[in-house]
Amino acid sequence: MVKVELSVIVPAPLPLVFAYASDWRRWEEWYEGVSGFRAITEITRGNGARYAYKAHLGCLRAGVVTEITEFAENVGWKGVARKGMEHATRWHFEAVGEQTRFTHAVDGRIAIPVIGGLLEVLVLRPQWQRIVEASLANLKRRFESPEAAE
Repeated sequence: MVKVELSVIVPAPLPLVFAYASDWRRWEEWYEGVSGFRAITEITRGNGARYAYKAHLGCLRAGVVTEITEFAENVGWKGVARKGMEHATRWHFEAVGEQTRFTHAVDGRIAIPVIGGLLEVLVLRPQWQRIVEASLANLKRRFESPEAAE
């Protein structure tokens, strides 16, 4: 099992950061390694919402379906893979004065007997580390720009 958890301080108030980061239609703007998001349930925000998309890990491309659980406005949610690579994500937001701390965690595994654990350490962990670091930097940069107030 691989777990990557990182945080960033975003220079904007919690409600503004949460509104942007929780909008699945904007994930491709800042979240690395994903494309083609589409809602596949009538619920498009909050518990029970499911999204289909492509995940890119290096040269590997995989179709994924993620379901949102434990959603709490201005607090965060958990995303659980229902199709594709076995993984879960946690998105947590908290106010730090007039700024927002965003903590993002990804954990999962490669379910291949014998070599799965080795692939997790050598391939999956470094890829997820890079993706999460870049995504958090993208989100922070988005709110550092002049158009962030829009």
